[in-house]
Amino acid sequence: MDINKPDEYKKLDSLGVEKALSLFPEQIKEAWKQASVFDIPSLTPASVLISGMGGSSNAAKILQGVFEEDLKYPLEIRSDYGIPAWVDSETLVVANSYSGNTEETLSAIEAARKAGAKVMGVATGGKIGEMVTSKAIPGAVVSPGATNPTGFPKTGLGVSLGALAAVLSKAGVLPLSESVLFSAVDDMVEIRKSWEAKEVSSWLHGSTPVFFGGKPLVGALNAGRNATCEISRNFTQFYDFPEVNHVLIEALQKPEQVKKNKYLFFESNFNHPRVKERYEITKGILTEMGLEHRTYLLKGSSKLSQSLELAHFCGWLGFYLALLDDTDPGPEPWIIKLKQSLAQPTH
Repeated sequence: MDINKPDEYKKLDSLGVEKALSLFPEQIKEAWKQASVFDIPSLTPASVLISGMGGSSNAAKILQGVFEEDLKYPLEIRSDYGIPAWVDSETLVVANSYSGNTEETLSAIEAARKAGAKVMGVATGGKIGEMVTSKAIPGAVVSPGATNPTGFPKTGLGVSLGALAAVLSKAGVLPLSESVLFSAVDDMVEIRKSWEAKEVSSWLHGSTPVFFGGKPLVGALNAGRNATCEISRNFTQFYDFPEVNHVLIEALQKPEQVKKNKYLFFESNFNHPRVKERYEITKGILTEMGLEHRTYLLKGSSKLSQSLELAHFCGWLGFYLALLDDTDPGPEPWIIKLKQSLAQPTH
């Protein structure tokens, strides 16, 4: 498949993944606007726990990474059933679920209520949407509408991110305004016009992609890896600096298949100075080992815009990798089979 010929690859993209990715900026802005209309109480919790899976947790991880140096209380992400033992009446638990039917997140609501925690919900519908609409819990219900034509969460990161950011902002637990968020989105849109997603995808094609990055963008790195995995169906890994230097360096030669990996460094001017130094040393070691690597220097003017840039860039990597494999990036037959086996709603 020639990824430079849109007329050809559009025939393969049956569900409109390309359009959904193109509308990522609109997803964020529209979801923020919709969620901001809801009556969200202003709170001063001692701690915040966000429960979410997949893209819903990725939205939270992006925000956690961007704002962790500004928050005066712990903000943790839970991607599992239930809640940690430390959750109590001074904790705000936010159930973030694209579908509103995620069973792990629903279990967190039940456990949080028993613990006496304050609970909010963010969803596009489902059971959590019903709780919000009936005022059983405060929160927001947003409609992706035309901004996510596939209807699948894997192309709806902007929906989850915009809605969650608005709810946390209105609750007074996240120092983020509409103007700051929208400015970061606009910054990313300008960067998108000239980035090299097609070239990097062609370079990665046929390998196992391994992404490297560091704080404050580890949440975005996680989100980007997930997008590449889900959209391309290519096994993709990520590791964060400086921890990777304490884990992986001696494990880059065996088994023989590892030598076919390609390593993509997402580097930021917001990384710690020693992390920047570690990047250069690590790249030198990879070169000495005969391993292929390259760098993507993030261009956004803020931590927020760079986080959006990184996650969004990886979504496009996934799209182009699928096309290079002559694979429709939309359908999810194995996810559907898994959820049907669990007697869960498919999306």
